[in-house]
Amino acid sequence: MRLWAAQSVSETGTQIGQLAVPLLAVGALHASATELGFLTSARMLPFLVLALPAGAMLDQMRRLPVLIVSDVCRAALLASVPVSYALGVLSLAQLYVAVLLVGVFTVAFDVSYQSYLPTLVRREELADANAKLTASASAAEMAGPAAAGVLAGFLGAAATVLLDALSFLASGLLCRAIRHPEPAPEKAGAGAPRSLRKEVGEGLGFVLRQRMLRAVAACASLLNLSSSMLMVLLTLYMVRTLGYPSALVGVVFSLAGVGLVGGALCASRVIARLGYGRSITGGAALCAVGLVLMPAASPGLSLPFLAVGQLLFGFGVPLFNIAQVTLRQAITPGRLHARMNASMRFVIWSTIAVGGPLSGLLSGTLGLRGAIVVAAAIGAVSWLPLLGSPVPALRELPDAPAEV
Repeated sequence: MRLWAAQSVSETGTQIGQLAVPLLAVGALHASATELGFLTSARMLPFLVLALPAGAMLDQMRRLPVLIVSDVCRAALLASVPVSYALGVLSLAQLYVAVLLVGVFTVAFDVSYQSYLPTLVRREELADANAKLTASASAAEMAGPAAAGVLAGFLGAAATVLLDALSFLASGLLCRAIRHPEPAPEKAGAGAPRSLRKEVGEGLGFVLRQRMLRAVAACASLLNLSSSMLMVLLTLYMVRTLGYPSALVGVVFSLAGVGLVGGALCASRVIARLGYGRSITGGAALCAVGLVLMPAASPGLSLPFLAVGQLLFGFGVPLFNIAQVTLRQAITPGRLHARMNASMRFVIWSTIAVGGPLSGLLSGTLGLRGAIVVAAAIGAVSWLPLLGSPVPALRELPDAPAEV
């Protein structure tokens, strides 16, 4: 419960900061679109560059101290921003460095808490625990940006960043209050010390060789590629072609958040009824159906397709994620948990970085609507890699780590 509370506060702070920091950059430092793009890149870069080595290092460490240190460091980094603003010395360079380092500690926190969970709860409780964590993350994703906008309007962007810093401090204190004894990290067999490169290779190799993990990674990567492309393309389409006001654009995207919360709340019951394999496959298929509805939005009739598509996609994401994360934790040896989580995150999130540039390239060659069709088509086939794996037939969690 303390880990859940800490993760909930941390996720909310992260979502608030993702809007509050750019608002501060625009309002106080008059940042341009290009400078805001660099700010976004600084936030994502650690996930792409550091996830794999972080997983290798975290497999040799107890995870709870990492959670505490990560939260305290994020709190200090973000608190430096409003302090500098109050002193009149805040600069874009400081924002870049702060966001980049916050991203580094977010990588450590995210990989650690997913790897720590199997040592904190019993095997049969994993799905319910992951459902709780996903529900709070989904709620934060839905409410965080709106809260950031309201707080920035009433208190100012700098004060909102300070609240973000305090949320990480609260998360660290909650983690510090956990008294459950954490077992020492499992070590690989005896032999000469292994290099970081070999440790990273073992974790990534495990994910790529294990049939179920490989299928899940392929499916999630395609879903992320499609959704990241559509996020860019639909924003332009709604504003330029459909003439939606900004408020309506926000409402459309917020419907995915409503679906996320609903899916997270129902996931445990669905998994218990359908089993893990059909829940993973069904969640991915729901996401695919939601994405396929997007190109059907035409100037003559758009809102119903966009609304239902966002709701279905949002509902499918937590069902897929809760079931597949629980499966990952169950079939991975303890000594590889951090490396497995880091490798999965690296493979799955790398397509997000590709989605933005690819959507721009396709819209320039095929037109906006043509690019939306291509992006939706990628989402439509995203669940197919699961069909060639043992995943759909899986009813219960395997009793032991699956064969690599």
